[in-house]
Amino acid sequence: MRKILFFVIFINALFGADLASLDTQIKSNAWIVKYKNYNEYNQVVRETLRLQSKLDALKQSDSKDLAQIDSLEQRIHTLQMQEELLRNYKNEPYKELMQDISETPKITNPFLIQSGYSYIKNLNAQLATIESNYNDLQNLLAMLNEKIALLKDSPKSQNELKETQNMVAELDSAKKILELYMDIFKKNANDNIAKVNAAIKAEALKLLYIIGAMAIISVLSFIIKFILKIYAQHEESSGSYTINKVINVFNISVIVLILLFAYIENVAYIIAIIGFVSAGFAIAMKDWFMSFFGYMVIVGGGMVKSGDRIRVVKDGTTYVGDVIDISMLRITLYEDVTYTTYSENRRAGRIIFIPNNLIFTTMFANYSHENMKTAWDGVDITITFKSNYKKALFLASQIAKKYSSGYTESTRRNLNLLKVKYSIRDMNVEPRVFSFIVPNGIKISVWFQTNAYATLMLNSLISGEIIEAFTSEKDIEISYPTTTIVPKECDLGANPPNLSGDSSANRVNRVANLSKNMLSNGAIPPTNPNDSHDSPN
Repeated sequence: MRKILFFVIFINALFGADLASLDTQIKSNAWIVKYKNYNEYNQVVRETLRLQSKLDALKQSDSKDLAQIDSLEQRIHTLQMQEELLRNYKNEPYKELMQDISETPKITNPFLIQSGYSYIKNLNAQLATIESNYNDLQNLLAMLNEKIALLKDSPKSQNELKETQNMVAELDSAKKILELYMDIFKKNANDNIAKVNAAIKAEALKLLYIIGAMAIISVLSFIIKFILKIYAQHEESSGSYTINKVINVFNISVIVLILLFAYIENVAYIIAIIGFVSAGFAIAMKDWFMSFFGYMVIVGGGMVKSGDRIRVVKDGTTYVGDVIDISMLRITLYEDVTYTTYSENRRAGRIIFIPNNLIFTTMFANYSHENMKTAWDGVDITITFKSNYKKALFLASQIAKKYSSGYTESTRRNLNLLKVKYSIRDMNVEPRVFSFIVPNGIKISVWFQTNAYATLMLNSLISGEIIEAFTSEKDIEISYPTTTIVPKECDLGANPPNLSGDSSANRVNRVANLSKNMLSNGAIPPTNPNDSHDSPN
């Protein structure tokens, strides 16, 4: 009898240990947590309905127990709060364990290729999570069935057995739903992965085509620039810089258009927006847009190009120099030493930035338009009325022809080329000499062709040669204004000296003699070398 009792106790202990181990494993399963929340929600709803029915009956009875009514209302309020917290488990208690498939991304540019790979990775991770949840559910059902088998041998656990059987029935239904959902998810995931891979492949091919097109454009531009560089080394090509700039602008424009049409779906819509925005910017930034249009006129019309010598007047100040750059907004000018800097500005070497929009409002003078490297320059000199002005005209003409003959021939050739483009009638480019009557003599004006980039050098050379030629001739006298200073203390008498009819040399001598006489008479005080204001220091 003792052995039988001991065996029964051993079996009960072993049964209790197995059941406790199963309960521990079951409690840690995610599905059982969701099921308990769902079951608790249903219990809360049923209890709320039961208490609400009891409360309604108490309120309708003749003998109302206010304390009991308050207690029921308080319990109902607590249950309603619990119901609100568990509301997510009302219809879909296992929704969190059955993940929804995300929307397929649209890959429309290379930057979204990485998002496509991330999407595929996330889909695979979601599928792995669903499969893991399915395995957990299978393991849970196996443990619950094992628990049911153990509970059937224990007549004291009929309530727990019934509850476990209900749990198995509920979770078995969830398993069937999960199996169907998993099959649908796999099919949709595979379709989406195939679509994303196809989109990634198409976008990669598009990127390769674009890179290939850009590479071809870059290679062609490099070849053209290289040819221009070789040509510029052997030939004087002033248009190589402009062509180089045009090639750069063309390359950028083509690349922008390629990218625009490749990666913008509704190009017409974008162009319309850009049009409206540009109209607003054109009003707000009129000068910038006018400078851009000025750039188009400059480059397209060829009125000014890099290397030209131009003259621009702005706010009463004249700027003369060489164009060193033409950008979208401005012309960059290097101010050289010219007659303008000598007579007006008295400074040179500045970098002048001229807005392109000034070509519409300001007069531009181009000294080297269409390879015209020469310009007319002149020298004026005045001789006395008694001089042989015909000889002076001849000498001035011969000197001008001698030193400007090379520029004269260059001008003649370039004008012949310009006749194709412009209507040029007067082709006389030989040096010209004119004579004019002025108050103090006869002005000899000689004009000649000179280098547009170095006018002062030839002007200075011809001026010196003319002075030497005139001073070496006895019948030619240079006329220039003179000034006589007569102090107030000096009494020149009733017969002041008449200098109007004398030559320049005689007038100088008579003024010098007059000064000596005035100094000897005391009219002009002698200079004291000890005076502080006369000291060299």
